[in-house]
Amino acid sequence: MDTTGTITSFSSTPMTRFSIGGDVYGVQDASTSYSLTNPDSQTLRFQVQQGDHAWYDSSSVDRSEVSAAVNIPGGTPLNLNYQFMVEANGPNGSFANTADGWFIVGQMHNDDNASGVGTSPPFAIQLVGDHLQVVARYVAPGQDPSNGAGNVQMLTLWTDPNPIQTGVYNNIQIQADVSNTGGGYLKVSINGTQVVNYSGPLGYGQATNWEYGVYRSSAPETVAVDYRNMTLLTGASATVTSPSTPTQPTTPTTTPTTVTSPTTIVAPAVAQDTTSPAAAIAAPAAAVTAADPSALGAMGAMGAMGAMGMAPTSASGWSTPTTGVPTGSPAGLDLTRFGFDAGTLATAAPQTTSWWGDQGTAAASQASNSYALLNQYLAGSSGGANGGMIAVAMSGPAWTQNSFLTKPQS
Repeated sequence: MDTTGTITSFSSTPMTRFSIGGDVYGVQDASTSYSLTNPDSQTLRFQVQQGDHAWYDSSSVDRSEVSAAVNIPGGTPLNLNYQFMVEANGPNGSFANTADGWFIVGQMHNDDNASGVGTSPPFAIQLVGDHLQVVARYVAPGQDPSNGAGNVQMLTLWTDPNPIQTGVYNNIQIQADVSNTGGGYLKVSINGTQVVNYSGPLGYGQATNWEYGVYRSSAPETVAVDYRNMTLLTGASATVTSPSTPTQPTTPTTTPTTVTSPTTIVAPAVAQDTTSPAAAIAAPAAAVTAADPSALGAMGAMGAMGAMGMAPTSASGWSTPTTGVPTGSPAGLDLTRFGFDAGTLATAAPQTTSWWGDQGTAAASQASNSYALLNQYLAGSSGGANGGMIAVAMSGPAWTQNSFLTKPQS
């Protein structure tokens, strides 16, 4: 349970981990000097140039993110607070974003190991051009949540009618219960103005974890965003109640367009909130670093894994996470599965994993369906924010190339 937002044992090296307020996060970036930095004990700065991606991505995406190593069980209230700023990268101090697929700056990531299929995030904070937007997704209980199955319902809950201001920290508060069996809700306030008040099904019936930074379909402009004072409470300590009057989102759309017709799901009657939140705390815009992109070479097995731009299939990103509410201290987490000493996390230098856990029989069972799933994706999947990826099953100290289609955009 992160109540302070204080960053300790910081590392920017991919596949290492550090602590934010006692919660453990894993690094997913291109391993450049500018990908992820720690200006002070409360702040993380993320930057991508075209061609920057994590080890499992292809050149079709740009990524610099951190991902919580512990899942939050479905049906658990959560309360997330942070301050978010975009840095100027366009003419006259503006923000330029030409990514024509997606540009996610924060997402509640589904536990795809439990789902057995790759999914898009149950809810996300994203940018469309230079406008902030909040989206949510769900399926009816028992339905296949993979995008290709045609069951996912996507709700655009809010789009800011005004361009985002650069060099200005926006106060963001998210209260949610990711449940599709009753009691689901999502409330979002920006700079003290509530812009989303949704009550209804949310997610796919599985646990989730918080992941944030920059994840976009590849684009030519360099972008940088800053997060500070990020706290996350869960369970009774979140002290949230389900809203009584839901925000009316735009008409749900099936994501992505597929050759199969979705099972009919009655979505909440909706209308978009066009409120534009007031600007919050001004801060000078940091200069965007003009270093060259990091070239990661041919895709090979790992490039194939990210060919459709997806993150690892578990909350930790590299082995199946322990499902449970964060305890507030790394000592409360089973970090031995990551290959390092839990007792030294808060004081020792950043640690790298020393082994890779077997992905289990779920990966093996899906391997036999890999070509069928890949062909289905290539034949039927479309849409800017719903790519997929080919994950690689891992066993023992060496990589194997048991590949299977597992994770659309998240």
